Amino acid sequence: MVVDNVLFYFAGMPVYVYGFLTSLGLLFGAVSALSAGRRRGIGWCKMFDFILGTAVVFLIAGRLSVLLQEYGAGALVRPWKIITRLSDGVDLKVGLIFAVLYGLISTKRNDIFGIDFLDAITPGVVWIKIFSSLGSQVFGRSTTVPWAVQLGDFKLHPLPLYTAVGYYLIRFVIKQIRRAQRFDGQVFIATLTLAVWLQWLLLFVSEGSSVYAFWLYPLIGLLLAALWSFGHVNSPARTKPSSTSYWVVQFVILGIVVVAMAWFFYSRFE
Repeated sequence: MVVDNVLFYFAGMPVYVYGFLTSLGLLFGAVSALSAGRRRGIGWCKMFDFILGTAVVFLIAGRLSVLLQEYGAGALVRPWKIITRLSDGVDLKVGLIFAVLYGLISTKRNDIFGIDFLDAITPGVVWIKIFSSLGSQVFGRSTTVPWAVQLGDFKLHPLPLYTAVGYYLIRFVIKQIRRAQRFDGQVFIATLTLAVWLQWLLLFVSEGSSVYAFWLYPLIGLLLAALWSFGHVNSPARTKPSSTSYWVVQFVILGIVVVAMAWFFYSRFE
């Protein structure tokens, strides 16, 4: 069994699963951030400047890093390859560093950086993680579980599926928190807390997991959970009563999405 990394062909060019899903995640994330920013009084233009700018800087910096490694300084006279050779990949670390730097400059220039801003962009970041994780090609350690992915003679944990489902569950939780948010920063802290614990759980099925990470993640997770609990207890309640039908619909949607993720993930194998 082999994994099919080409989703479809466009004008004779292959469109890869990871690139397509990451782009789809950026789209969902942008729509989510714009909507959340509007509810928190952050202007559409200011939020769009942040979203578009960080995305472009991430792509250019990440692609340039790859091209510099391949062509050296000669990459600077071949800027068109930033777009035409997307199949070569993007240097995620370099792209993220420059995107964060631009994001700080953008939020400072537009005077929007603050707790409200972090709450607004957090669900969008989760959307990006869901889609990019589902398209990942990094699998877990060997296993004999029935749902394992078989690559050649190896049966491996479907780590991309675990991660994508985990982040979708985080999205489900923070959606409910946002409905009855008690204090500014609650969505951001809750997401960070759950993401840390998710990464800790994934260590048990990942290859080459660091021993220190097994201790570090729980420590950070407990500190964040304590911070969230302190803010929750010391803030006035803003509960929104939800009917039984609301929860039935929410859990049905949750089940449908998880099944759809699993179907798409396993359909990539031949």
